[in-house]
Amino acid sequence: MIRFQVLILFILLSSLSNAQSFLGNMYNDRYFTANIGIGQSSYFGELNHRFILEEGLSHINLGIEARLLNHISARTEFIMFKMSGKDSDASDSTFARQRNLSFKSRNFEANLQVLYYLFPYNDIYHKRRSAEPFLALGIGLTSLNPKTKFIDSYIKLRGLKTEGVDYSGRTIVIPVGGGVKLRINQFLNLIVETSYRITFEDYLDDVSNSYVSSFDSELAATLANRKNEVGILNQQLYDQLTPGGKRGNSKNNDSYLSIAFKLEYYIPGKLFTKRGNAAEN
Repeated sequence: MIRFQVLILFILLSSLSNAQSFLGNMYNDRYFTANIGIGQSSYFGELNHRFILEEGLSHINLGIEARLLNHISARTEFIMFKMSGKDSDASDSTFARQRNLSFKSRNFEANLQVLYYLFPYNDIYHKRRSAEPFLALGIGLTSLNPKTKFIDSYIKLRGLKTEGVDYSGRTIVIPVGGGVKLRINQFLNLIVETSYRITFEDYLDDVSNSYVSSFDSELAATLANRKNEVGILNQQLYDQLTPGGKRGNSKNNDSYLSIAFKLEYYIPGKLFTKRGNAAEN
């Protein structure tokens, strides 16, 4: 009987110890992280004739992530990125070289993503693995603000309606990507991530459909068709670049890609709850 009581006592003490350990982890864990990152972006559309990343720093982001389950977390980010394209990169005597259009833009994006980690969460943040690969999928909103160089200044194209279309200054995007988190120390990670943006818009570069015959201004007419600035490179193509003729490819929406390097910090729980504050103090 005494042995049985001792066994019961041992089981109760063990259960209490495990419960305290579990609660300790709950109270002392850091489920929220903040990240800041830089990188480079690349655009895909009518004016992209070779796969290259933008020169210099072209991607800056700020984000917050919340761990939800062993394999899943949610993240929201705000991003500033640059992109550009020009027909002068195309081969000589081609349609694009004769078309002679170009653009550049600075865009802003806000998104919400779900991250899936290939390996389960390791009990508490400071016990995490040295490398945590993940996949990401989400939804976001990005701005459209294409400009082109004319004489010695850059002109905003969206309001000019160079194809007779008054398109929106923003569009929905679907971020799809993946990366890996590399542990630096107890509180910091280095994130290396690549993400592709599917968009629902073909006017990120102001080029999509056909040449039109009427414009709201002389400037719009000039910037809509710039074939004469390079002269006749291909007579047949030159003759096709007239009202009603092909200017872009409306069957494929524009898209963009980013490669980012981010520094991530585990935020103390005391910033969010009184319970976390009491536990960490």
